[in-house]
Amino acid sequence: MAACVDALQALPPDADVTTATARLTSTLAERLDPELPPAVRPSAAVTVYSRRLRQVWQIGDVAFHYPGLPAGSGRPRKPLDRIAADFRAAIIAAEATAGELDLAATDPGRLAARALISRQGALRNRAGPYGFAAIDGRPVPPSLIVVHDVPGHVDELVLASDGYPEVHPTLAGSEARLAELLAEDPHCVGALRGTKGVTAGQISFDDRAYLRLRVSPEDRSP
Repeated sequence: MAACVDALQALPPDADVTTATARLTSTLAERLDPELPPAVRPSAAVTVYSRRLRQVWQIGDVAFHYPGLPAGSGRPRKPLDRIAADFRAAIIAAEATAGELDLAATDPGRLAARALISRQGALRNRAGPYGFAAIDGRPVPPSLIVVHDVPGHVDELVLASDGYPEVHPTLAGSEARLAELLAEDPHCVGALRGTKGVTAGQISFDDRAYLRLRVSPEDRSP
């Protein structure tokens, strides 16, 4: 996180997504042992708003939203996460059918899915059906980066982490919808299907970050 912040703050005003991605990557690479294996390399999912270009750059699964954006289109999800989530749900369904299951205490689906989750670093920044993008000090294939042009009429933009299953125009709205979904599916095997659920002592399945930006009509390239 610190490396990404430093890299973004040092970007030139005319930076495009290629320049930004290269700077983010090189800044982190300078702080890491180049021999670190993929599974243990620190990594970050990053979404950036370019004021000059009126573009959203997505390198990973941080979501964005603005009024009029089709539901779900600004919230990417790794293919591996979908696979692991489905596998976890299937294991839980099988265990529940076989006998009593206390998911607040033990999550056999999560334990089983770790075989895949623990190996996904090898597919990070690798083009292909299971590849996904993140800043980890290694080059990011351009095919894994999403560039979204923000329409000229948009005057508010939200960036949010994947702890919010649905991103709404306000923090209160996003929190309210999250609470509704957690009440319906606390173990995250239905509408919230994911690689982990809510365990004892937790209030949600993941950490959350939400940033609401006012976007000026002047924020556009000449």
